Amino acid sequence: MSKRPTCQTCQRALSVCLCPHIQHVDNLWPIRILQHANEKKHAIGTAKIAQLSLKNCETYLYQPIDPGSTFEQWLKKENPVLIYPGEHAEGLDALNNQNPRTLLLLDASWRKSRRMLHESPQLEQLQRVCIQPSKPSSYTIRKVPSTTSLSTLEAIVEILSELENDQNKYQPLLNTMDWMINKQIEHIDPELFEQNYIKVEKK
Repeated sequence: MSKRPTCQTCQRALSVCLCPHIQHVDNLWPIRILQHANEKKHAIGTAKIAQLSLKNCETYLYQPIDPGSTFEQWLKKENPVLIYPGEHAEGLDALNNQNPRTLLLLDASWRKSRRMLHESPQLEQLQRVCIQPSKPSSYTIRKVPSTTSLSTLEAIVEILSELENDQNKYQPLLNTMDWMINKQIEHIDPELFEQNYIKVEKK
């Protein structure tokens, strides 16, 4: 059986291609996404929207960080801010009045992101900042650990909107995500969707 035609840019089937819905935005704070291999396979992952939409955004495929690796050298040189909750995480206001710095996000399930941190002490050593979502997530297509959890894209939009003090600039990214979610829901039985997707993931 032949595969469905696929867009070479967004890697999705042409019938659900994201490209016509992408709007390019010039972000002042550089975004770097460290993506778990499992996330790369998800057709409804949101990191791709950020990658296609933001002028200054790069995605790296995660591998356990070994001393002397290229990525470890990049961490030392760039000294990014890790956006992730935790006991020692500061509020987003810790970055106010600073010149734009590189922001690093982990694109993975919550279980896998915790494992990524456990496997990579270099990540643990970064300055860590967490966010307090201004509204519940709209990413109802996948399970999350709590009602305040955000998708990778929503976290990026929340952060950049706050740091640049502009609540409208990054709305096009969320519009693209909403379109993607709605297209996915169209192909799911409503009862099955309610049973399996509108839930909070157990820790």
